[in-house]
Amino acid sequence: MSKEEVQLILKNESMSHTLGDMLHGQSASDPNQYKEILQSPFFNDIINSLYDGVFITDGDGITVLINRSYERITDLKAEQLIGLHMSEIIEADYISKSASLQVIKEKRPVTLMQQISNGRNIIVSGTPIFSKNQEILYVVNSVRDITELLQLKHEMEDLQELKNLRQSSKEAYSKSDSSPFYTSEKMKSIMTLIKRAAKTNAKVLLHGETGVGKTMIAKHIHELSNRSEQNFLELNCGALPSSLIEAELFGYEPGAFTGALKKGKKGLLEVADHGTLFLDEIGDLPLDLQVKLLKVIEDQAFYPVGSSTLKHIHVRLLAASHKDLKKLVASGDFREDLYYRLNVVPLHIPPLRERRKEIIPLARLFAEEFAGTYEIERTLHVDVLELLYDYDWPGNIRELKNLIEQLVVLAPDKEITRDLLPKDLLPTGQQRMSDLDDIVPLKAAVENIEREMITKALKKYKTTRKAAEALEVSQSTIVQKMKKWEK
Repeated sequence: MSKEEVQLILKNESMSHTLGDMLHGQSASDPNQYKEILQSPFFNDIINSLYDGVFITDGDGITVLINRSYERITDLKAEQLIGLHMSEIIEADYISKSASLQVIKEKRPVTLMQQISNGRNIIVSGTPIFSKNQEILYVVNSVRDITELLQLKHEMEDLQELKNLRQSSKEAYSKSDSSPFYTSEKMKSIMTLIKRAAKTNAKVLLHGETGVGKTMIAKHIHELSNRSEQNFLELNCGALPSSLIEAELFGYEPGAFTGALKKGKKGLLEVADHGTLFLDEIGDLPLDLQVKLLKVIEDQAFYPVGSSTLKHIHVRLLAASHKDLKKLVASGDFREDLYYRLNVVPLHIPPLRERRKEIIPLARLFAEEFAGTYEIERTLHVDVLELLYDYDWPGNIRELKNLIEQLVVLAPDKEITRDLLPKDLLPTGQQRMSDLDDIVPLKAAVENIEREMITKALKKYKTTRKAAEALEVSQSTIVQKMKKWEK
């Protein structure tokens, strides 16, 4: 925890204790006197004059009072919260956790970090008010917004990270369309292996989900090798039909086949001579071409299509696949001898959700790159960075990069804010609110709200009879709707 966060917590706890002392200082002899204090205009004027938020619950965890600063910080109104139990407020996705419930459980002051439905981060310090019998009558929570502090912290960390990474990988940035940001512990250990392998001519086989950055890592291996001044070429084996892959790899002589160029064409193997050739999605390479590729690896020589002249080369091969090549070998779809030839240095690249430390630096870098490409100025708001960090990124780095480009292009202002993000990246509560913007049949909308309210009432009251009373409908109505939804 940073020095700034510690100081903020100490200040927050101090304010919470001060409010608690104010109530204790009234020497109230019973709960009714405390209630009178809380309802007095004098006390309300005091807490509404505070810049920090105040949130007060009774000893059962039911909200009794909040001040205007709390409404300002959280975008939650008193009429939404007063009278609700803290568990209901959590269920409604208004807050991520409750300091009051923890205070009631542990019977001591508690300080914790909390996320609000509007995406802001706050520090909450709860102080219990005890009766003469040491029962908790009220919990006074002081609330302070730390979003700006987190923004400053992110900016300082990321600026230093950008400086360090650009210094160490300057050449790679200039030659790669995606900069390698390997800052997580998992990737640091992989990079150690990469640095060892890069100085040799050993073949490297990269495994990992689609979009994890296998091409980016292959380029980085090339940049770290003694071939860095030579060509780096890439071929996606799953993107072309068999005949075109063969022509791309081995080249062809004039008139070798219908549609061939009159002058013939050099293949990637020949163009990459003394450099590096990266074969992406090697698992999609047809079996007949697997045989020819095996001969290239063994002899460092090949015949172009339609030629009887053997061409000698000195190419380093790197390969990658999102498929399990061992399973393809077992099913007969991939040659076992080729697999072992390519699998000299096997590397599994973890998905981005397991490398969260890299999400924010990558997002900032992509935003800077696309802003430069489109000659506009764009920055990412801290709220956006927090949501990007929390998302699981099923499409990995490729998905992140595409989203950042979209945000850079569509943002109307210099700063990219959360309102531009897709619904999938928003907290659950906000997804529900944003769904209201979509036009749906009124009958379906009413049924969704009915279902949500009945489910919430059943959770609170436990029986259909009590839930029906709270919702002011008949018990049979509740039962019938539940049966309908179970079908």
